[in-house]
Amino acid sequence: MKLLKKLTILGILGVSFAIGLGFLGFLHPAFDTFSHFRLHLSLGLFVVGVIVALREWQRLGLLALVVGGIGFYTASSGTLLSKRDGMADADKPVYSLLHFNLYWINSQREAVIDKIIELDPELISLSEAATRWTFVIKRLDEKWPYLIHCPEWGKRGGIRFYSKWPLKTEGQYCGPYGSFARTQVIAPNGFEFTSGSVHLRWPWPASGPKQLKTITPELEKIGQNALFAGDFNATTWSHSVNQFAKASGMEIISGVGPTWMIDELPLKHTWWAGLPIDNVMQKGAVKVISAKTLEDLGSDHLPVMVKFQLQ
Repeated sequence: MKLLKKLTILGILGVSFAIGLGFLGFLHPAFDTFSHFRLHLSLGLFVVGVIVALREWQRLGLLALVVGGIGFYTASSGTLLSKRDGMADADKPVYSLLHFNLYWINSQREAVIDKIIELDPELISLSEAATRWTFVIKRLDEKWPYLIHCPEWGKRGGIRFYSKWPLKTEGQYCGPYGSFARTQVIAPNGFEFTSGSVHLRWPWPASGPKQLKTITPELEKIGQNALFAGDFNATTWSHSVNQFAKASGMEIISGVGPTWMIDELPLKHTWWAGLPIDNVMQKGAVKVISAKTLEDLGSDHLPVMVKFQLQ
C-alpha cells in the first residue's frame, strides 16, 4: 500500500507539473507544445482525483481535482461544451465558409471536391493543396472564380482561398511557406472585409513561432472587419493561437471541438482523443453564427463549416 501511494503521489505531481508547464508558452514554444495536452491530462487527473479521494487520500485527491479542474476550465474553449451558436438576423442572408486541410496524401480527392461543390459555400479555405491535387482541384474554378494561392516549398503543398465574390488584388499577402493568405473580399452588397486562410506549423520543435513572428506585422494590417479559418497546428487555448488573435485584433470562436487525429487512430475517435487545431476567428461586423466539424473525408483533419453574417 505504501508503494502504491508513493507511485500515485509521483504520478499526480508529475501530471500536475506537466499541466503547469503548458501555461508558460510565453517563455518558450516547448511549453506551448505541453499546453496541447492540457485537456487530456486534466481530464485524466480529475478522474484519478475522484478515485484517490474515495480511497481516503483526501489531500492528494483534492490536489488532483483542483489542478484537473483548472486545466479543464482553461482548455474548455476547444471543446464542444463551450459551443454557443449565435442568433442569426432574420433580415440578413447567412453565408458560409468551408475550411479543410485536404491532407496531401488523401486518396479521396474526387470525393472531396464533390462534397465541396455539394456544400456550395461562398468562401473556401484549403490547406495542403499538394501537386497531386492540381488536376482535380481545377473543378472548383467555375463556381469559385476568385483565388489567392500561397504555395509552400515542398511536397505538402500550400493554401488556397477560393471565393465566389471578387477579391482585391492589391494588398494581398502570402506568408512564408504557405503559412498565411490575406486578401480583401468584396461581398454582394459592396461590403468589404479581410479574409483568407492559415496553415502554421507546430509551436515546437517545428517553426510555427518563427512563422508567427514573420507574419505579425501583416496581421496588424487586418482591417476592422475580418473572418479567418485555418489549420493553426495549435490548440484553441494555446499561446500561439491567442498571439495570432491578439496581433490581428480578432476574436477566437470557441466550441469548434477536436478536428485532428493521429493517423494511427481513425477520425471517429476525434471527439475524445483529437486536438482542436483548426480554428476560426472573427472581427467587427463579420459575425459567426456557427462553426462545426463535418464528416470524415479521408484527411487526418475534419472539415469545418462556418456560417456567418455581415452586420
